[in-house]
Amino acid sequence: MRHLLILTLLTLTACGFHLRGSVTIPPYLNTLQLQDANPATRIAPELQRALQDEGVTITDDTAQANAVLRLQSESFSRRVQAVDASGKAQEYGLHYNVVFSVLGPDGTVWLSAANVSTARDLRFDEGAVLGAGGEQEQLQAEMRAEVVRGILRQLARVTLVTADEQIAPAAGSAP
Repeated sequence: MRHLLILTLLTLTACGFHLRGSVTIPPYLNTLQLQDANPATRIAPELQRALQDEGVTITDDTAQANAVLRLQSESFSRRVQAVDASGKAQEYGLHYNVVFSVLGPDGTVWLSAANVSTARDLRFDEGAVLGAGGEQEQLQAEMRAEVVRGILRQLARVTLVTADEQIAPAAGSAP
């Protein structure tokens, strides 16, 4: 039985399996400057903590940064999804969206206007008006955490494009 468990664990690690929330940030993103949007986003502090947890150094000095992670915008919306017979809202749809980009140290765009979003449903109980605000705040916090994980996953997939690859002629084309 113990050998089977060891074999299973080795197989999982060999195929690239990682626990949820665990990502491998490429080494060329190991020192980032995090530029927040204006006005400041609510996700920036959570994203900074998550990056640091993954071993990324956050710096304010552009000269020290390997890349710049620029938060461009953050939006949260709520719309009515269901109403009762008298026209009162019974359920809301919550939508949260963050747009960001990644720039190289020379200002080249490595990832342009990437978009990470999530949605949740919020049931509204007229008898528990005070609790609804707290529930919405809790859902917003969960949505921010999910978007942070999405940003980390996208950062893990950022690849460098060298100048040679940008200039090289397409395969089969004449010089």
